[in-house]
Amino acid sequence: MTNYADRHSLSKKIVMAKGNKNKKYLFQIKKISFTKRLFNKGLNTTTFILLGLKDFGEEFLKNFLEGLPSTHPGFKLMKDMFGYSSKRCFKRNTIQININRLKKAGLITESENRKFFLTEKGKELVLHIKNRYSILNKSWDGKFRLVVFDIPEEKRYLRTWIREELLLLQYKTLQKSVYIGKYPIPDDLYQDLIKKRIFQNIHIFVIDKFDKEKEISNLFND
Repeated sequence: MTNYADRHSLSKKIVMAKGNKNKKYLFQIKKISFTKRLFNKGLNTTTFILLGLKDFGEEFLKNFLEGLPSTHPGFKLMKDMFGYSSKRCFKRNTIQININRLKKAGLITESENRKFFLTEKGKELVLHIKNRYSILNKSWDGKFRLVVFDIPEEKRYLRTWIREELLLLQYKTLQKSVYIGKYPIPDDLYQDLIKKRIFQNIHIFVIDKFDKEKEISNLFND
């Protein structure tokens, strides 16, 4: 028979396991939040560093701090997103503060010879930004996507993640756990659904004819 101490220890381990499981997907929520803030408010110092490392690699911050302007034509991803018109300049101390924050967050790392690299998490975040931007920047093909999901209660923490991803892609709520949008689901999101073993709980339909067409279209005119 299990005594109180054993039961208490077991309960503590269960709580810790659940916490670790939720923590594992916390980065997914952070990626969405970061990307949404970028799309809504534009380029900031943190994004500048991450996208700069993506375009230039390990020498980026060293070169930038030595005088490389933020409007340099090599900033391909930033040029695609923001063009040349926004002549954003960032102060050296602001760059350094954000470098420290990104290191602490595990998004960049620094070598002994003062070279900076995107970590795997940093690469994943930049890829998330790039993929969502490329999808939202394309012309609409005239078809709607209907996403219906029914996530088991034991995986309810994933519902928030799915909803936030759909809202980032400008989907609208039709009913509880039923969303409609104009843009296709990114391939990496498909892969995440499979990895998290909830793909079987989600149905995605591509439709070009439906009733209440005017009512549905008005959802996207708000």
